[in-house]
Amino acid sequence: MDEDLNAQTWLDNYGDYLYSYAFLKVKDRHIAEDMVQETLLAAIAAKNTFSGQSTIRTWLTGILKHKIIDHFRRQGRMTTIGDLVDQDDEDNLDYFFQNNGSWIEKSESFPTPESALQQKQFWTIFQQCLSGLRPKQAEIFLAREVHDMNNEELCKHFSITSTNAWVLLHRARLALIHCLKAHWIDSGKNKC
Repeated sequence: MDEDLNAQTWLDNYGDYLYSYAFLKVKDRHIAEDMVQETLLAAIAAKNTFSGQSTIRTWLTGILKHKIIDHFRRQGRMTTIGDLVDQDDEDNLDYFFQNNGSWIEKSESFPTPESALQQKQFWTIFQQCLSGLRPKQAEIFLAREVHDMNNEELCKHFSITSTNAWVLLHRARLALIHCLKAHWIDSGKNKC
């Protein structure tokens, strides 16, 4: 077996790239770290199937993409309390009770079931609209709007020019506006 087909070499050579890629997709450093570990474990298990028709980095990235897709599929099936309440003080049980020990009747931080459902529906549609973008547009949009990368960081990370970054962002925003208008605003899904 080729000496390049071992986990330590993969981690040394491609770990930072895989982590950056995963972090851009999942927006959580712990989940991104887990994804990279799962990718390397899957690659170790499947290293005998690596044909060499692509680079090792491309092969590992392909495995990582499948791990990310599986993550979002699992996430789509689960709703946590964190999706429904404000997380400013999640560990403090007093947050849920009045001073006399009874439940808080209605707090401004608790959404109504209708608004929680409406918000979940919106993010589902937004995710669908985002997945409808070209991959490079989606990555640039997430890097800029979610991860607050500035133009210089975008250009360096994605190896593109400033003009290209602006065009990709502009097109992503227009496509998202068009998609959200068609599937959320004009469709009536935002009305409970």
